[in-house]
Amino acid sequence: RNLVFLIDVSGSMGSRDKLDLLQESFEMLVNELGSDDRISIVTYASGEELVLEGVPGNETRTILRALRGLRAAGSTNGERGLEMAYEVAERNFIEGGVNRIIMASDGDLNVGMTSESDLYDYVQAKRETGIYLSVLGFGSGNYKDTKMETLADNGNGSYHYIDCIDEAERVFSERLCANLV
Repeated sequence: RNLVFLIDVSGSMGSRDKLDLLQESFEMLVNELGSDDRISIVTYASGEELVLEGVPGNETRTILRALRGLRAAGSTNGERGLEMAYEVAERNFIEGGVNRIIMASDGDLNVGMTSESDLYDYVQAKRETGIYLSVLGFGSGNYKDTKMETLADNGNGSYHYIDCIDEAERVFSERLCANLV
C-alpha cells in the first residue's frame, strides 16, 4: 500500500477533539502497517509541508514521531495540501497496489479551492490516476461535513466522522482498513 496521510494542522484543529484525537487515531493504523507499505505525511495550514515521504510501514517509530510532532496553527489551504498529496502519491505509486490519500480535517477549507463544485471537479479528475481519496472528519463547532463527503464520494473513497477514540478504533480496525484494499 502507498498511503499518504494528508493532515490539516490549521488553527481550527487545535482542540482536543481534533488534532489530538487525530494523532491518537492514526497511531492505530500505523501499528497495522508492514514493510511492504509506503507511508508519506503531508500537512497543510497556511502552507503545505512534506513531513515524510515513502517511509516503509514497519518504521513505526519514525512515523509515530512525525505524527506526534504535528502542531496546529494558521489558516486552511486545503487546495495546496491536496495538490501536494497527489504529487507525493504519484511519485510513490505502486503498480497493482493500493494507492490512497487519507485526508483528516475538520473540513474548514478557507483558502484556495473552497467550493464544493471545485473540489468535486478536482478530486474526480485525480481519481482517474488510480489514486483514491478517503476522508476522516474530526471535531465539532465549525465542522464542514458536506465538503468532506464531497471529497470522499468523488475521490472513490470512504468518509468517516470520528468524535471519540472508540469510533476511531471502529473505523481503523473495521471500516477504513477494509476500504484500503
